[in-house]
Amino acid sequence: MIKPTLLCTALVLLVSTTFASECEDSYQNASYGLIHVKKALDANNSTHLKEFALRSKIALEKVQAATEKCGCVDANYASYDAIENLEKALEKEKFEDIRFRVSKAKAFAKATLVALDVCNAKRSFLDYDNEEENLIELEEQLLAQQQQLLVQQQQLAAQIEEQKLLQKKVQKDRELMLTAQKKLQITAEANLEEMELLIIKFTEAMGCLETTPLTKESFKRNTQDLSLESLGRTKAFYIEKAQEMANTLVNRLSKCDIDE
Repeated sequence: MIKPTLLCTALVLLVSTTFASECEDSYQNASYGLIHVKKALDANNSTHLKEFALRSKIALEKVQAATEKCGCVDANYASYDAIENLEKALEKEKFEDIRFRVSKAKAFAKATLVALDVCNAKRSFLDYDNEEENLIELEEQLLAQQQQLLVQQQQLAAQIEEQKLLQKKVQKDRELMLTAQKKLQITAEANLEEMELLIIKFTEAMGCLETTPLTKESFKRNTQDLSLESLGRTKAFYIEKAQEMANTLVNRLSKCDIDE
């Protein structure tokens, strides 16, 4: 959505550009007006004199209308005076009277062209000045955006660095826990092996011939198994295996053949 201030600025620039174009276009009509008034002065009869005077008047009327919009005051006044003299010339009947007014109109037609030259030159300078101001404003906006982007990049870099530190900490903690799990594994499995051997020897001594395994699955584990669980879960696994052996021992003893 275009902001109101930007929309107003765009409309002003559009209107200014349109009026400036009319002021530039009026230069051609002013040239026609001067050419026709010169041809009128070259005429040797009243008919041709008025004919070219009328053409000059029509061209200069366009100049007057355009300069009212584009703000070229001097050209507007000069074209008005030229038109006024041409109208008076068209009202005259005598050749010399007509020619006198056309001659005065010629001077004002020249003044119109000079005034248009000055206005267009000023407008070109103002356009350049406005364009330079716009470029400065654009550079300031780009600089502000660049600074904002730099801040965002710095924030992102800080977040990435923080994430790396967190990952290192997690990895270090995991390595320490895996080391503790391996120590526990060595101790627990050694004790379970000893416990398993003692149970087998004891039940054999008691005459229990049960040969089913003491645990449903082996209590031997590898590093991959440990890496997928926590230290607490590792402890729970070995405790469960010890309890399973104890329960198996009770079941075996209940089936022993005891002679009374």
